[in-house]
Amino acid sequence: MVRAGLRMLLEASPQIRVVGEAGGVASALALVRAHAPQVAVLDLNMPGGSTLAAIPRVLESSPGVAVVVLTMEEDAALAAEAMAAGACAYVLKEAADAELIEAVTAAAAGRTYVTPSLGAQMAAGSADVLATGSTFAGHRIDGLAGRGGMAVVYRATDLTLERPVALKLVAPALARDPVYRARFEAECRLAAAIDHPNVVPVYRAGEEHGRLYLTMRFVDGSDLRTILEREGRLPPARAVGIVGQVAEGLQAAHDRGVVHRDVKPGNVLVARRSEGERAYLTDFGLTVDPSSAKHLTATGFASGTAAFMAPEQARGDTVDGRTDVYALGCVLFRALTGMLPYERTSELDMLMAHAHEPPPRLRDVAPELPSELDLLLERALAKLPDERPDSAAAFGRDAYAAVR
Repeated sequence: MVRAGLRMLLEASPQIRVVGEAGGVASALALVRAHAPQVAVLDLNMPGGSTLAAIPRVLESSPGVAVVVLTMEEDAALAAEAMAAGACAYVLKEAADAELIEAVTAAAAGRTYVTPSLGAQMAAGSADVLATGSTFAGHRIDGLAGRGGMAVVYRATDLTLERPVALKLVAPALARDPVYRARFEAECRLAAAIDHPNVVPVYRAGEEHGRLYLTMRFVDGSDLRTILEREGRLPPARAVGIVGQVAEGLQAAHDRGVVHRDVKPGNVLVARRSEGERAYLTDFGLTVDPSSAKHLTATGFASGTAAFMAPEQARGDTVDGRTDVYALGCVLFRALTGMLPYERTSELDMLMAHAHEPPPRLRDVAPELPSELDLLLERALAKLPDERPDSAAAFGRDAYAAVR
């Protein structure tokens, strides 16, 4: 999947057939879903968002697709970030005539490829990857906790306080972007201001050797997305128990004038405790503080996740706490049924469904569930914010009452 300028080069090879041309992040995701290609070639600077952040979404859109990153950036750290995000090849444009064919065929065969000069730098350790046992900003790195296109999260120990933490290290390409830096600083301030048992607390944030980082409580558990991928759907009491706790954490954020804007299973951490499961809301990277953060909106930054996005957010209208209630309703629907409220083949179609189609009926797909949950989700997924529960706390209370 490529831009038109590369089509002739690729199709000169008898091994390659180009099935689509994408002009940006959104169209690339849509075409990957539509064509399920063996290989997607992504420019590092595609319009419509961060390519590093888009790589995991491309991989989720079509299991089995291999991602090749094409770029002018001769930066070993960027190459390492791209590979950590899930790409299997990283090719410089200046060498594309000879190397792109080799990279695409290697990717299709399940192998990796990096422009040789960068590969040598990465092998020599010049890419900024934190090794287990090393130290960074007063923290000992104990292992990798997770990674994506925008950041890598390590299990670490704060050497001053001798406590375990999660250390989030931002991708170099994003750390160099002034708008992202401003959003990152806003995220840290907003998240640190929320003190609630169901919100992951932020301990520290800063910059070290040109890298942005923050540390948070380390939650020893799984995110809800992983749980649902493994188990499919949850019993009503368990689903409501997790979502109800998230509602309590959201209410604490809303009480401080903070709207999360990206409530989804991947941003809910679940840990086992002696009294049962404890759920935590995390990742306030898209939060909105209406009094101070309006100027941080910029073209090219994601504004949420299509599968859980309220109609007003999809349209770019004003958002408030009821926007998060809608997203939390989508999360509860997913947890109860194993399905998204609107299953569509493209993000655009999904957003249109959220904006215009009637709320899905829970009992149409899971008739054995309590009718009270069906009525609650019908209200939570209402198109107009005024027709939804007026607070996250009210949504949580009604959810608990529905399964008693």
